Amino acid sequence: MRDQLLRRMSGDARYHRGAWWRRSSDPAPTEPGTDAGSEPAAPSEDDHVGSGAGEAADAGDQAGSDSGNQAASDMDASIVDAFLHLPEPVVLLDHEGNIVWGNRSAERTFGMDIDEAVGQSGLTLVHPDDHELAFRSLSSVQGKEVGTPIELRVKSTQGWRLTEVVGTNVNWFGEPVVLICMRDLTERRRYELASGREARFRTLVHHAASIIMLVSPLGTLESVSGAITRCLGYDPELLEQRPLLDIVDRPDRGKLAAALTAASRHATSAHPVGVRIGLLRHDGSEAIPFELSIVDMLDDPTVEGFIVSAHDATAQASAEHELSETLSLLTATLDSTADGILVIDNDGHITSFNGRFAEIWQFPPDLVAVDDEAIKLAFVLEQLVSTDSFFATWRAILEDPSHETSDTLEFKDGRVVELFSKPQRVEGEIVGRVWSFRDATDRIRLEDELEYRAFHDPLTGLANKALFQDRLEHALARIEQTGTHLAVLFIDLDDFKIVNDSLGHGEGDRLLKRVAAQIVDCLRPLDTAARLGGDEFAVLIEDIQSREDITGVAERILGSLREPILLAGKPVTSAGSVGVAFDVDGITSEQLLRNADIAMYKAKEHGRNCYEVYRDEMHELVLARVELEDELRVAILGGNLITHYQPIVDLQHHAVVGFEALVRWSHPRGGLVDPRLFVSIAEEMGLVGEIDSFVLRSACQQARRWIDDGIAGRGLVMSTNLSAGQLLDPTLADRIMAEVSDAGFDPASLILEITESEVLTDSETTIRNLTALRGQGIRIALDDFGTGFSSLAHLDRLQIDIVKIDKSFVQALGTPGDRRSMAAAIIQLARTLGYDTIAEGVEKPAHEEGLRLLGCALAQGYRLGRPKDASTTRALLAARDSREPLVDPLVQSHRTDV
Repeated sequence: MRDQLLRRMSGDARYHRGAWWRRSSDPAPTEPGTDAGSEPAAPSEDDHVGSGAGEAADAGDQAGSDSGNQAASDMDASIVDAFLHLPEPVVLLDHEGNIVWGNRSAERTFGMDIDEAVGQSGLTLVHPDDHELAFRSLSSVQGKEVGTPIELRVKSTQGWRLTEVVGTNVNWFGEPVVLICMRDLTERRRYELASGREARFRTLVHHAASIIMLVSPLGTLESVSGAITRCLGYDPELLEQRPLLDIVDRPDRGKLAAALTAASRHATSAHPVGVRIGLLRHDGSEAIPFELSIVDMLDDPTVEGFIVSAHDATAQASAEHELSETLSLLTATLDSTADGILVIDNDGHITSFNGRFAEIWQFPPDLVAVDDEAIKLAFVLEQLVSTDSFFATWRAILEDPSHETSDTLEFKDGRVVELFSKPQRVEGEIVGRVWSFRDATDRIRLEDELEYRAFHDPLTGLANKALFQDRLEHALARIEQTGTHLAVLFIDLDDFKIVNDSLGHGEGDRLLKRVAAQIVDCLRPLDTAARLGGDEFAVLIEDIQSREDITGVAERILGSLREPILLAGKPVTSAGSVGVAFDVDGITSEQLLRNADIAMYKAKEHGRNCYEVYRDEMHELVLARVELEDELRVAILGGNLITHYQPIVDLQHHAVVGFEALVRWSHPRGGLVDPRLFVSIAEEMGLVGEIDSFVLRSACQQARRWIDDGIAGRGLVMSTNLSAGQLLDPTLADRIMAEVSDAGFDPASLILEITESEVLTDSETTIRNLTALRGQGIRIALDDFGTGFSSLAHLDRLQIDIVKIDKSFVQALGTPGDRRSMAAAIIQLARTLGYDTIAEGVEKPAHEEGLRLLGCALAQGYRLGRPKDASTTRALLAARDSREPLVDPLVQSHRTDV
């Protein structure tokens, strides 16, 4: 090591004649590369190396350069030997803290070879707990001439040793480095600790977990313990003479100033002033909560300031925050309960209560703040009807503190409050009592409300099915004793589903409430009206005098239901069907209600908007209907439906232009069933959509086959019916186009018929469906035109293509005083609006001739052709001249504004 150092020094003039020991503040030495024989700078007078060496060098120079150089070389070698053999370890560190060089004492102390240690971090020699202090000291000494001595624990061959470390800046071959000198204090400190308490105290302060600070009367830091480095990363020396407020979080500086002011009023170590503030880390990245204890030592001549100890309160602050959140949650929970909570201690003093307690006892805000239990007790007692029960409960508690009580208190304002009391225990010891007060008035009201809801319909306020049956059972029991009679009316609205589907459930609910009010208006106060569910109602009439009285009630109800109601801006009737059943010996409530239900269905079969009285033979008809529904479900889902085709005829050319496809049911025993007998049932069963799809699919496929066979031209029109429920299906247009596409049928030859009664509203879904279908070329026909309540604005919004004149107007043609003007008006209206017309119900020559004279181009009816199955219809088409194309006036006159 000596030889290496000498070689490096002999090759660099900076290290000749003592230039290498200059301080960093001295003039710069000769730059590397200067001739080895050139004159080196003489050491200054204040150099701590003896001046005699310099004088001898000068004398040698005067004697001759060779002898001078030899003398300098001998001198450098001596100094190097002395430097290498210093008894104290010396280490050079670069600006990053890595080892550059060390003497032999350092090698012996740390048990390492310096050549191998070069480049390693100097922190590897320092105890991990002192890393922060060592790093901060190394950073600070780089800006100083000589650093402040610090005490560090370093790793040696004898284990961890306490050393005093001091650093200074020097140049090492042109690079700035820090020269670290270390002195082992371990044995001396042990001696000091053994011989005196002062040194031990200094050590304890230095290594204490809390930060100890001496603060001047003006708030300046006089000294700070080493814990501030470990806790906050500051160099204690750099903090001295700085205001303490510099390291305090800005929002807390006022609190600290107030705490110092309070401490100046003789805060002792037994009674220090405490304050929670945030202290900033050295880089300002965050504020850490610390608990400060401040003691006034201003009058102590050895201190003359404040002794401030700061303890890291992060864990405590976190725990307090969690506790605060828990208490806040508990308080919020208690304040959110329906019960008033009052807690008192064993001396009868109130310790806490929730907001609900103050609400129940109607404490004014100023009384809540009064710290006088006697005043609050007097206010409470003043509200009670009787205080006897309250004081009896109190006496029982005084006699036995572990007693649990419950009582009911009546208030003068009519409220009823339930009281519960239990002892409050902490670790098994009674420390007070918890009182719970529950306002039973609300509970009783709630129970009444729940009971009402359990037996009443929430929409109409009428009795529900459970209450109706209960009253019916009691009424049947009474008539056995009195010999009187009763009747039950079962009411079901006609076509309510159409209202719900077309106008929406909100308007449907409005209609139901209106119907409920109308029914009640037709009854006596002692009669019971109920809503059984959906659009079904029932009426119980007791103590009847005659059957005629009951049928009179049924007629009054039907009459009131016929009155139109304005829904969604349109007049809608709420006609219904009524079934009437009278009591007989031994009948039960279920049987009586069932009989009225059966009679109601019979009224629907007879045309609706009427009433029927139950007869025994009706029960057999009901059983037959149930069987019919089962068979119909099998027919629809199993393929027993067939399609018949009725011709649509051009009256001017006597040519068939197309067909209306009509469904038929091929019953295995009864033959073909009229659709009027099963379509309405299918609607009630929710299967009419499947019928529509079957007819559309079979009609398109059949038309395509006739066209492919050459017996019909490509202009063949096919018309099918579309039920109201289908119009509200958002997927309707896509489904229909898929069916038409699969059949290979031209959409422009398809007509979809909707009835005027089924589109009382132009709902957005209906409009979107019709617009989408017309956009694909499909034409829309409004069936039974003139029988509904459509307005012109309504028709225009629907954007239909064809109106079908109802047969009631057609069949009036040719009769004395006929209603030709009505048919003529419809045809003229259609022509004006740009609609095509198809007349239905042509059964006589007069009908056909009348329509021709009125300018109606197309018609259908028994005179022009009855509905026939596919094979018969095929024969009809084949009998024509296959070379003559079908004429389609609809296609020729079809509007182009789709």
